[in-house]
Amino acid sequence: MIFTYNKIVKNKNQIDFALKNIDVQLKKRFEALPNLVAVLKKYMSHEKGIFEKIAELRAAIENSKNRNEKLEAEQALSNLLGGINLTVENYPELKTNESVIHLQRSINEYAEQISASQRAYNGAVLSYNDSITVFPNNIVAKLFGFSKEEYISIIANEEERRNPDLNAIL
Repeated sequence: MIFTYNKIVKNKNQIDFALKNIDVQLKKRFEALPNLVAVLKKYMSHEKGIFEKIAELRAAIENSKNRNEKLEAEQALSNLLGGINLTVENYPELKTNESVIHLQRSINEYAEQISASQRAYNGAVLSYNDSITVFPNNIVAKLFGFSKEEYISIIANEEERRNPDLNAIL
């Protein structure tokens, strides 16, 4: 029983650790946004709506009251940043600019890091949920009040990602 309890606790701790890693990646992206926006402003001053939307979403993230609100705002920000590449595609003179190329790479790198952290979190959730539902662990889990954790999705798979309608934003 002690071994089973300790294994469940270790799996639960892995979830907490993975969630903190997601927070680190989101914070890294969040702190980099002002620099990314500065580059965008320089080359896309006529696209004012994007900057306003980024600022609005950053404020929503900072002011979120719970994890679900924060994750929803992060998802919206991820979708918006993914759509920036579409905007750049409409302006061929920007596509070759070194700063804009760096910006696109940075956005993609943040998305990949967040996605990797999300996969690690969901893997930890899978291990934990498995550990509390198999017999005889489920008896120990019920005895100590362990319950299933939910998976999260901040950045959807590429094929599921819907780019924002930039015409509506602009």
